[in-house]
Amino acid sequence: MATIGVLLPYRCNPELIAFVKEHLDLEAELMVCGSQDELSDDTLRALSEGVEPNSYAEILADGSTVHITREIVLEGMQRQAQRLLNEGCDAVIICCTLPWPELDAMTDVITPCMILEDTAAAIAGDGGTIGVMQPLEAAMEDEIQHWLTLGDLCGLRICARYAAPQVPGEDVAFGDDQYVEVAESMKGEGVDVIVMDCMAYTEHHRAVVSAASGKPVLRAMHLTGMITEHAYR
Repeated sequence: MATIGVLLPYRCNPELIAFVKEHLDLEAELMVCGSQDELSDDTLRALSEGVEPNSYAEILADGSTVHITREIVLEGMQRQAQRLLNEGCDAVIICCTLPWPELDAMTDVITPCMILEDTAAAIAGDGGTIGVMQPLEAAMEDEIQHWLTLGDLCGLRICARYAAPQVPGEDVAFGDDQYVEVAESMKGEGVDVIVMDCMAYTEHHRAVVSAASGKPVLRAMHLTGMITEHAYR
């Protein structure tokens, strides 16, 4: 059986490890860790000074949330990914759907972003429309940019909607009725495929959206795990 590292873009905890093991659907021994596991609350507070709310949130021991820069997260992810490989992992899955070209350049490090983009583009076809479900309302403008770039390159239309799973640092999580509403809205936009653009979306979310839209639905955690298992088993 393969040993697969799973690397989150924030500090790890027992609840996150349990979530990954429940929802990754991967027949492998898993080693789960976070990019900032070595950093204390005091260090994270210092690193967050002057940083506006963004996609990179950390929850501190007192329950407060701070944000750090992409550069700090990237440094931690590069360090931890190499550590996991050095400790015997056959591959490392990055548990984040944002673009990480610096991590793509590392051997045996798998990022969901390229998998999602290529699969969605193939299903949508020339002139098609990709629906992208986004997890963070405040970060939608930034996080949709790589999809818009894909649309320009491949002649695709991109339709983005906010649909909140439970993610670290966020208090809002949509119920099934809200997922149905988003799915029906995307169907009305004529999407050919729907991408659940966050590793926090579950198979339950996918099933609800699939039934409401009648469209192919790509769940990042499952799709990435399936490809990794095929390649490394």
